[in-house]
Amino acid sequence: MDDVSAPLPIRPRQLIRDQVFATLAEEIIDGVRPPLEEIRDQDLQAEYGISRTPIREALNRLADLGLIEVSTNRFTRVAPVDLNAQAERVETAVAMIGYCAAKAVPTYTDEQVAAMEAHITGILATDLAWTTNREGLALWYALWAELVLSARNQTMVDILDGRLAMHLTRTVPDQPVADDLEVYMRASLEQLRALLHARDGQGTRALIEQLFLRSVIEPLRAEATAE
Repeated sequence: MDDVSAPLPIRPRQLIRDQVFATLAEEIIDGVRPPLEEIRDQDLQAEYGISRTPIREALNRLADLGLIEVSTNRFTRVAPVDLNAQAERVETAVAMIGYCAAKAVPTYTDEQVAAMEAHITGILATDLAWTTNREGLALWYALWAELVLSARNQTMVDILDGRLAMHLTRTVPDQPVADDLEVYMRASLEQLRALLHARDGQGTRALIEQLFLRSVIEPLRAEATAE
């Protein structure tokens, strides 16, 4: 009798190509497949027990996203992490989130403010020094996702969730932030709370831009320069 509790490499009830894409993307983002690791079709065929066609479809999608590099008849490999490109991606994300803040926050209902406040309270209840790790980032992403979704701009949601988030979670610090940055982040969250209650869209936008600049963009630029 088959062991139905045994873990499967890919989840059922999805298109096979989507299962392969999701699994490979997660392995790349988590570092299970490090930069420049070669990816061979035949190895994936053996691992998943499937044909070459859905594998190539998944790899083409990963290449379109920039998570892998393909050189015809030479190699298919995990793309290296370009820190300057990462900083530019963050700047793009900030521009989108800031736009949504300016548009949506002035129209917020009490319920929407309360929903944002719940995310802020959740972040403040954690050790802020470690909220730049993967678990902590999930809390920050939930906060910004709430804001972007409230602007009802599906195009921005698709870009942020479908493209930028995958890249940005590849560069996650493995150490706590400096004490002064932790203090700044805490103060910014409290200020954000006040701005939301005031329905100040432009103030929220300015705060978000400065918060991302200091906590993400400047560290990425500094690390890129140091390499």
